[in-house]
Amino acid sequence: MNKNGVSLRSTYSPPGEIRPGHQSLRDQHRPIENGTLTIAQPHSADNRRGESRWAISRRASLVVFLVLAALTWTQCDFSRRQNPDWKPVLALADAAREKGDLDYAKHLYLQGGKFAVWRDDWAGLLAAACGTKRLERERGPYSSTNALLLRAMVAAEKRQSRSGLVAVAKAFAVLGNDKVASMVLSLIEKDWVEETHDSAAVVSHGCWDT
Repeated sequence: MNKNGVSLRSTYSPPGEIRPGHQSLRDQHRPIENGTLTIAQPHSADNRRGESRWAISRRASLVVFLVLAALTWTQCDFSRRQNPDWKPVLALADAAREKGDLDYAKHLYLQGGKFAVWRDDWAGLLAAACGTKRLERERGPYSSTNALLLRAMVAAEKRQSRSGLVAVAKAFAVLGNDKVASMVLSLIEKDWVEETHDSAAVVSHGCWDT
């Protein structure tokens, strides 16, 4: 009985009583649980850091976009106000042609035509076409003169200039392009108001007289 009693007491313990062996097992599991919590905390902190970096990056991208948009708008507005005048350039082109520097003269005529395009100035384009016409021996559909006249047509139509389209049509007719001249005249609308172009005198250099 004593042996059995000792044996029973050694193997049996009341409910709720934690034996040293069991306590050691529970203590072994606690670091794992605590470790799990410890690992989760840095992970959530990394998430917060990632979200913060994403927000900062998004704001920086928005700021860069707004700055670029502002610079683009300013540049466009500035270029509109500062478009160079084509008249001095064509004067230099005429001087170069008279001196016999034909290549440089053609370069200046085309440059003057470019300046006139920026201003939507059909008279300047006609004047530039007049200069290239005097230099070009053969004028095909892809010649510089025809290209400048087509630009002049677009500029005159954009300004709704009746006199501009009439002048362009006359120039095409002088070059023998009667069909193109008729097409240009067909672009004129009845409700267009006649404009007084301050550069109209520049157009008549004898180039487009029949």
